[in-house]
Amino acid sequence: MKLSRLTFSVLLIVLILWGTGFVGFTLHAAAQTPERMSEKTDAIIVLTGGNKRILTGLELYAKGLAPDLFITGVHKDVLQKEIIAQWNKTSVPLPPCCVILGHKATTTTENAIEAKEWIRKSKKHKIRLVTSSYHMTRALMEFHRAIPDIEILTYPVAETDHSLSDVKFWTLSFSEYNKVLFRSITMLIQDL
Repeated sequence: MKLSRLTFSVLLIVLILWGTGFVGFTLHAAAQTPERMSEKTDAIIVLTGGNKRILTGLELYAKGLAPDLFITGVHKDVLQKEIIAQWNKTSVPLPPCCVILGHKATTTTENAIEAKEWIRKSKKHKIRLVTSSYHMTRALMEFHRAIPDIEILTYPVAETDHSLSDVKFWTLSFSEYNKVLFRSITMLIQDL
C-alpha cells in the first residue's frame, strides 16, 4: 500500500514537472523575438523544415545582414536556382553571391555538424541562426554543442499559420518539447 502511494506520488510530481516545463517551453517559444537586428554577422544559417524559414533567410540576406547565406538540410535534388527562384523579384534584389546549400543533414544534430564544417572552412565567427520559434531551443543546443566558440544571434521564425488557439501549434510544441527533453538527456549521458 505504501509503495503504491509512493509510486503514485512520484509519478504525479514527474507529471507536474513535465507539464509545467511544457507550458513554460511553449510560452517561451511563442514569445521569442529576433536578436540585435541592426547587427551584421559573418553568415546567416537557415535550417530547412518549417514554414517561411528559407524565405526569411533570403529576406535577411537581401537586407545585407551577412555576406553569405548557408542553408543546411536541403534535399539532395534541390538546386540553388530553385531556392533563389522563391525570392520575390519585386522585392529588394538578392546579392549576386553567395547562397550556399548543404545537402548532407537530415536532423537537427546533422544540421549543426554540416554548418560547423562550412563555418570552419569559411572562417566565420558570428552567425545568425534562422529556424522556427518552436525549434530554436533545440537548434541552439545542437549548435552550441557542435560549435561552442561561435557567436550566435537568433532569428526565430514565428509560425503565423498556427496561433496559441490552434491545435497544430500545441502538437508542434508537444513534439518539440519532448525532443528537447530527450536530447538533453542523451547529451548529459554522452558527457558522463
